[in-house]
Amino acid sequence: MGRIVAIAGGELDTTHSINKYIVELAGKENARFVFIGTASHDAEGYVSGIQKEFESLGCIVSALRLTTETHTDEEINSILNQADIIYVGGGDTAFMMEIWKKHGIDDKLKQIFYKNQAVLSGISAGAMCWFRCGHSDSAAVGESGNVAYGWLKDLLALYPYAFCPHYNERSEIVDTMIGDARFPVMALENNAAFVDCDGCIGFIASDSQAKAYIINETNGVLDKQEQKVNVL
Repeated sequence: MGRIVAIAGGELDTTHSINKYIVELAGKENARFVFIGTASHDAEGYVSGIQKEFESLGCIVSALRLTTETHTDEEINSILNQADIIYVGGGDTAFMMEIWKKHGIDDKLKQIFYKNQAVLSGISAGAMCWFRCGHSDSAAVGESGNVAYGWLKDLLALYPYAFCPHYNERSEIVDTMIGDARFPVMALENNAAFVDCDGCIGFIASDSQAKAYIINETNGVLDKQEQKVNVL
């Protein structure tokens, strides 16, 4: 099928070995790397950090800016179809999906996955987007008008899970919301990542303490199964 590396969270320095793995998975010298920073509104500091990190790993880095630049469909197709690696940044997932759907990015990325044209990767919002739904602070607004956590639906649904990034930071609230997801929950701690390499699925981490879980709820009882994680 395709290749996915979905990183739960962390910083570019703490996920460096995972980033290196992404580049190696592409199997290309001087891999063409495209960063999609829609969720951060294409913040230039974020783009610069990604560029520095992945250029240090031998990539030719460019960014598809959907909020600060105007592109035709033909230009977007060209940028994505020439990529060996596509990396989706973190930020506001709901905003990202809204912009993506206006440009058909969601369907384009699915096609790239099914054709195995490029390694698809990302962190936080850029990790949960590949799943059926995701635990996000951009999913709902509380009674006070403040942003509240919830399950954001209508993502790319390449996998039949609800994805929870940053599980080490929000496990208490997530565990009370497992039943609301209506799908098995894949919950990963920062510096851990879900990997699919042409149907071979597993978990990797850049930190020996980072963990991954599959969580179900039956009649109000949680079944939390810790997954084997390969530390890089």
